[in-house]
Amino acid sequence: HTARPTPGAMLRVPNVGFRGGAVSRPHVRRSRSLATRASTFDATPTTTTKHRQSLTFRDARTGVDVCLVGTMHYNPASIELASTTVANLAENDTLAALVLETCPTRWAKTVSFQPKGSPMRLLLDNEFQAAVDSCVDDDTKIVLGDQSIEDLGESAKAQVKSTVADFINPLNGGWTRLWSDCRATYVREVIGIGETKPDECLRFSDLATDVKLVSSMPLSLFRYPLAWAIKSPKTILPLFFAIYGLAILPGLVPVGEIDQVTNTYVASGPENFVSILFFALDILEVVFLSRLLLKALLETRNDILARSIRDACGLSADSSQSGSGQKNKTRKTVVAILGAAHLNGVQARLLKGGDGVALDGWEISGQKATVTTPTGDLLVK
Repeated sequence: HTARPTPGAMLRVPNVGFRGGAVSRPHVRRSRSLATRASTFDATPTTTTKHRQSLTFRDARTGVDVCLVGTMHYNPASIELASTTVANLAENDTLAALVLETCPTRWAKTVSFQPKGSPMRLLLDNEFQAAVDSCVDDDTKIVLGDQSIEDLGESAKAQVKSTVADFINPLNGGWTRLWSDCRATYVREVIGIGETKPDECLRFSDLATDVKLVSSMPLSLFRYPLAWAIKSPKTILPLFFAIYGLAILPGLVPVGEIDQVTNTYVASGPENFVSILFFALDILEVVFLSRLLLKALLETRNDILARSIRDACGLSADSSQSGSGQKNKTRKTVVAILGAAHLNGVQARLLKGGDGVALDGWEISGQKATVTTPTGDLLVK
């Protein structure tokens, strides 16, 4: 039985971000619930425990333990780290929930295209399915906690539009906004708490010194574009032909000639044009990809991922407080399987919001993520 969310009953993964205006009733209920937890939990600061590319700490709002597992997608070393982390907690009955960096659309396509035991699963084995397979209990909550692929496309378009507006208006502060925006976002999303606590966040050395991770990188670099090409050919094929066209363009223009007087090469007019074109493309690539990566692919999605993890922590805290007996007194951990680039930004959010601290916009905006189980049963909260 593959973990395919039920059509029609599927909740839409939120497009989270601060929005002005009135707060809807679901947002009010969530803010009251979070505020209640904040008032009942003694948010004593705790340190972060780091193991390879995983960070374990206590969520500041709910007091529930969180383990963020940073991965290189499709890398065997990351697959092993994700599966063993989940399996160890599940076997000790201390796994509260599993949050995946995916959305209902992508997850449904993944489990239908490469079910467990299939040749395609062997070819494109990944940390998300491996983590779900490691859940001992079929009732484990699986949270599809990422931004929906549909909303991600709209978010990327909005960032491209704003980047164009700033790029063509240098005299009106556009270039200043581009620089300050990218710099501030880089500090928040990539460095995180690293400026004050460098040993409690994920650093480049944690990736570069992992021999198994680095040695398996070629397989990861093979699987990632292959999966993209197979599952989303309408996206990858135009990109491939665009890159191929640029690669062969210099060979299609007339070449220059050697000046007989100076004995130096003189480029032709088309060659000069191609050189200028490539230089302009290099500048645009740095500007647009930096803004797109930092804002649309990191900042917005980190808001959503952190909110999904905190919601899962809230459900675990509510479950512990509602029951009685030794089982309910056992501390449980919410595990999140994320790309390594998301770890520091998500961690920085979850370490804030302790007792008496006002709710941030990302904690209450949008709808909740889809919650399912390893067997594909949809849980609507």
